[in-house]
Amino acid sequence: MQTLPVEVNGDGVHSIDAPDRITTDGPFEVAIDNRGQAAHVHLNVDDDLSRVAGVATTNHYLEAESRRIVHVDVDPDRPETTVRGKLKLVVGHGSGSTYVTVIVEPPPERERSVVVDESLAEPPDRDPEPSAVERAAGTVDSTLDGSILPAIVVAAIAAIVAVAVGVTVQTPAVILGAAVVLVAVVAATVVLFR
Repeated sequence: MQTLPVEVNGDGVHSIDAPDRITTDGPFEVAIDNRGQAAHVHLNVDDDLSRVAGVATTNHYLEAESRRIVHVDVDPDRPETTVRGKLKLVVGHGSGSTYVTVIVEPPPERERSVVVDESLAEPPDRDPEPSAVERAAGTVDSTLDGSILPAIVVAAIAAIVAVAVGVTVQTPAVILGAAVVLVAVVAATVVLFR
């Protein structure tokens, strides 16, 4: 954390000495050293600086030959732009004063990281893909479990009846109808066993 050094009563009663400016990207401290008799020191931020920074307690009493640290808060969620303002320091109820230019830089880039569980680096255990024979056996099992079997029986009977009627009647319309029924039965069987 940066520190802004301030000296009061060093060059005489109610004198105040501070740097002209401080540049920061976060909170900072004002270290006030009193070199003489007891004094009141008042700190205040101007309107521009108050958008991103502030002092919780503005008026501070310093015993003779003492030091006081004043914390200046800077908003961590401030805009991504540089803000420039003034910090006013007053000693002796206005007998002495000075202004420090405060330049608040944009917040530093926060490192964004994702913690990855090491177990994710290993491929998951998977069952091997079934072979063609195993898939066919599974299809036959599901067919014979009773839910598709009646449909296969009906399709087979329809195919037999269509062929028998087509061979017996032998007219173009009946043969065409029998052919449509056979194609439908074959297509349904192919779709069923896929």
